[in-house]
Amino acid sequence: MPIVRLPLLTALLAVLTAMATAPVAVASSAGCTPMVFVHGQQGSAQQWQSNAKRFSSNGFPNRLLHAYEYDTSVATNDAAVAGLDAFVADVLARTGARSVDVIAHSRGTTVLHAFLATPERAALVRRYVNVDGRSSATPPGGVPTLALWGSLQPTGSIGGATNVYLTHLGHTETATSAEGFGYVHRFLTGRDAATTDVRPEPPALVRIAGRAVFFPQNQGAAGLLRVWELDGRTGARRAARQSVEVGADGAFGPLRVDGRGHYELVLEREGQRTYHYYFEPFERSDLFLRLQVSGPGGIGDLVDRCPGSSAFTVLRNREWWADQATDNDRLEFDGVDVLAPAVAPRARQVLAGFVFDDGCDGVSVPGTPPVPFGSLPFLTGVDTYLPAQPSGTIRVTETVRGGAGRSRTVAVPNWPSDQHTISLQFKDYLDRAFGGGPRR
Repeated sequence: MPIVRLPLLTALLAVLTAMATAPVAVASSAGCTPMVFVHGQQGSAQQWQSNAKRFSSNGFPNRLLHAYEYDTSVATNDAAVAGLDAFVADVLARTGARSVDVIAHSRGTTVLHAFLATPERAALVRRYVNVDGRSSATPPGGVPTLALWGSLQPTGSIGGATNVYLTHLGHTETATSAEGFGYVHRFLTGRDAATTDVRPEPPALVRIAGRAVFFPQNQGAAGLLRVWELDGRTGARRAARQSVEVGADGAFGPLRVDGRGHYELVLEREGQRTYHYYFEPFERSDLFLRLQVSGPGGIGDLVDRCPGSSAFTVLRNREWWADQATDNDRLEFDGVDVLAPAVAPRARQVLAGFVFDDGCDGVSVPGTPPVPFGSLPFLTGVDTYLPAQPSGTIRVTETVRGGAGRSRTVAVPNWPSDQHTISLQFKDYLDRAFGGGPRR
């Protein structure tokens, strides 16, 4: 048997790894139609993160994947429709395309129905995907339409369109799931996706980019962004990777990260609390990160800030369910599950939870959201005392419904909430470790 020397073996393994994780080629990718995603109420480009990575996993160039954002704190859609004019024109100019495909979710479908009502605008849209939102008797603007209906609009329909009912999925889950992606890919390309997974890239090729924005206005939040590499077991900082100034538009990146690493992104704004953002490892480039900030009078003012305890915002673009007969989500802080039927009932379509010491009394009151978190759309709250200690760590673990008991844990330093805000985003899909099976 021939002897394979170490340098040759290393090179061979590198080639095989790159082949296994390379995106699936698509026919004539240079001729693909650009895609524009339009979010819904209190949404942002976050709801496009997973499917953008699935499209790139199928070989679509990132330059063709775009997300339009607008202010959902206002009651009317006039500004959103007008802004979409300029956004589509810019996408067409930068890509050299003659038309775009549009995917709209929830309130975004109302924006699109108004946009497509003008023939000149409709002529710029090749195909349209309407996700769990507006119904109509005919395809809006006469544009070929796919309509996906989830659990918020289970009886919706668009006459003359392809209507698909995914009512076993949550409202946002319909837009972010692999199952929904399969229908969207087929409709927009005319063929089945080669994969509905988010496929890992070689770790050295992974890049992240996005915006720091005020929630839910989606207006840029300027500041200094620091990127720290972490010890994945403890959440402790290992090394500062980079620091960048974020301008008025909130945009940053692309920044290089290791696809197998754990990272903390820190946004520092003069005279404001420091925002700390934590994630699961980025196994594939993610160009639609959103670092959300609460402005004066915003949702952050409803969270009590205490020098002796930590406060978390935990989000996932797939609804948390805790009131089902079987197979519920679990969200544990140092082994204590904070989800309960009243905290995350399926009917409330909860995407983010605020976990904090209500009243700063050092006492946890589980089971019922603090006022007014039990009535806010897509949001919930939990009164949980999480002691803030020097150099302490809180291990946050989610066990995923539909995942056969699989769980993921992120270790986070327990920053005191009077000076620090902690945000933790879990992925809305079960990812794969680089070159392996599902990560546990």
